[in-house]
Amino acid sequence: MTETIEWQFGGWLGSLPPVAAWAILGSFAVVGGALVVWSYRRTLRALTPAARWALTLLRLALLLALLICLANPERVREITPPPPHRQLAVVVDRSDSMAAADFRGTTRLATATRQWKQHEEKARQAFTDVATFRFAAAFSPAASFDEAVKSAQTGASETRLYTALEQALAGAPAAIVCLTDGLDTTNAETDKLVARAQRDGIPIYFAAGTNRIRGSERLNIREIKAPSRVLRRSEFTASALISVDAENVRDVPIELWSGATRIAAQSLPMRPGRNTLVWPVKITAPEPGSMPLEFRLGTSASLQSASCTTQIVDREKVDVLYYQGALQWGYRYLFTALQGDPSFRMESILNPALGVHLTAGARNGDTLVDLPESAAELRRFQIVILAHVFANQLSPARQKALVEYARGGGGVLFIAPDSQATRAFAGTALEEMLPVAFLDPQAEDATARSVRRFQDQLLSTFGATDTADPIDERAEGGARQDVPPLQPFAPPRGTSPSAAANLFRNADAASLPRFSLSADVRSVKPGAEILAVKPDASPNDAAVPLLVRQQFGNGFTAVLATDLLWRWKMSLPSSSHAVEKFWQQLLLSLANTSSREGLRLSKVTDAPALDTPVLLRATAPSTTRPPTVEAISPEGGRTLLNLEAAAPGEDDGWKTSFTPKQAGVWKVRAKDAFDNEAGLQFTVSTKPRTTEALDLPPDLDTMRRIAAATGGAVLDETPAFRAPDDTPTIKPSRKLRPIWHSSGLLAALLGLYGVELLARRWFRLL
Repeated sequence: MTETIEWQFGGWLGSLPPVAAWAILGSFAVVGGALVVWSYRRTLRALTPAARWALTLLRLALLLALLICLANPERVREITPPPPHRQLAVVVDRSDSMAAADFRGTTRLATATRQWKQHEEKARQAFTDVATFRFAAAFSPAASFDEAVKSAQTGASETRLYTALEQALAGAPAAIVCLTDGLDTTNAETDKLVARAQRDGIPIYFAAGTNRIRGSERLNIREIKAPSRVLRRSEFTASALISVDAENVRDVPIELWSGATRIAAQSLPMRPGRNTLVWPVKITAPEPGSMPLEFRLGTSASLQSASCTTQIVDREKVDVLYYQGALQWGYRYLFTALQGDPSFRMESILNPALGVHLTAGARNGDTLVDLPESAAELRRFQIVILAHVFANQLSPARQKALVEYARGGGGVLFIAPDSQATRAFAGTALEEMLPVAFLDPQAEDATARSVRRFQDQLLSTFGATDTADPIDERAEGGARQDVPPLQPFAPPRGTSPSAAANLFRNADAASLPRFSLSADVRSVKPGAEILAVKPDASPNDAAVPLLVRQQFGNGFTAVLATDLLWRWKMSLPSSSHAVEKFWQQLLLSLANTSSREGLRLSKVTDAPALDTPVLLRATAPSTTRPPTVEAISPEGGRTLLNLEAAAPGEDDGWKTSFTPKQAGVWKVRAKDAFDNEAGLQFTVSTKPRTTEALDLPPDLDTMRRIAAATGGAVLDETPAFRAPDDTPTIKPSRKLRPIWHSSGLLAALLGLYGVELLARRWFRLL
């Protein structure tokens, strides 16, 4: 910080060059001084030379002070800000895999350190500060890089790499350098880490730790998922979450069996290091009965298996919540269609403002008076129907609950024949969940609004007018209008037979639904399935969708952009059941009954070993009674295991453990009160081996992917950091304070003038 005096020259002098301004002020000083001397050369009274010069000097001092004020002196304080703080976070992996030496005695940490030392000097020039951290199971700061490398780290049998990098990002450094081999034992995903680094603009660099340790491999089925009950001849998905620690690139076989029948088989490509992936299989349910499912991973030498049972049923109870924003004619026909099928239990909320509530089918539990604002209260239903609702009836909390409900496995059917009502849902959370995008409410044609206002004015002024059309009545949307004739649903182009015919099991196209009113939508979202469109689209025009469905999370959402089809019901013979079949099949396509899982066994311990407890977890949501679980040794010995309820905050179910006394292939079998079975098969080694002790190869692919996505690099011989020599010079900030604009200077001027007046009075010149 420096302080100087500058002359700013106020008023019209400020527009002149400094030399000219000083010349003018100098001229005034010379002329003014001459006039002052001349004025005191002759006075009214005779003065001594000393008195005359005293008065002259006082007047000259006042003149010079005024001229200095005109020069506008200002004290300038220049403050040069420090360079921007750019911290580099150096994160050192101190897990066991980094400390293991190969046959040459070289560790991965030594290799990574040597790589970092080649770039350290340039990095310190490019950043104002370097902070060092270390991690294994925990993340902690280090006093220096040497201290981080040499000090021991607790929990070194684990590597929480991605958690450590996220904690480093929380400190908001300018960049991160991580010395690691890229292994992470927590099976965490990198997407969240990369997204945060990209959002904060923090590049991540890696100094890769490599050596020549020969690795080993391990296979593990961490979890399997399959529904506990599915409808006969329906399609469901069974999946296995597998983890493979591979030494090099290879293919690992995996199969799904049902009894003696192999349903699916595939060879999954694996890269070196830790591989975690889900293998899903689409299965067509057979006739009613028990369907055993067993996933087998690997070959006979390292076979891992996990099994469960799915019950195939002829009918499935479907609980439906029907929510209607306004009273409509079509409700009674939908209610009757579901009431005739014992598979459906329907609870209805009709126009919440009127408090109308109906229930079809026996149900245990309290009835609802309005749509709940919690997804937990909706989970007792498989389907929620929103019919003729308006945006002001669905608060943000209710829409959020519906989104969570659908994502968790529920089905949501949105029915609306009025484009004006659907426009209000554009941009809401409900629209994000549904398979279509609604029209923009701001883009409505001005002419259409004017015509509608004019029609409303006529209707309110003159009332209903006579018409020859007997169908002139209040439409579904609430405004009086001429109802168009019935139109049939049309299959979307390029499908044969129609998707709608397949969905509703109607072989005859004439039996497809018919509607009279419909709403337009802006677009269909990618991945959504169009089941029906308007029949009047020309070959060159895009078809207008009427019924669209998509999977959302674990559930399904659908939009029916028509009325409730009650006029179609009235046009059919009384003996026809086409309407009932339509509603029942449509709702069954949305009822994700397969999301309810049954008896499951999972192995918490990744690498079972001799004389080491093997932790197991059993889940059976369909019952509160614990299943029977037994462990079978390689020699066939059976041990019944005691189960205890999982602690609060853990997954539902029970946990147990056993300590194997024999190495080899062990089996665990579970059976519940409904004769559902689940099983595991795994190998118990002679000594415990953690992931760190498997000597897996460095995960260079993941390190390169993270570095490239965040703007960093995997350090090599190429310079990665550049000193900020070309950084633009930061100009110092200037604080100006006028000197003449002060009470002290004003007091001095007044003092000089006052002293002169007193002196003149003293010498009797006044």
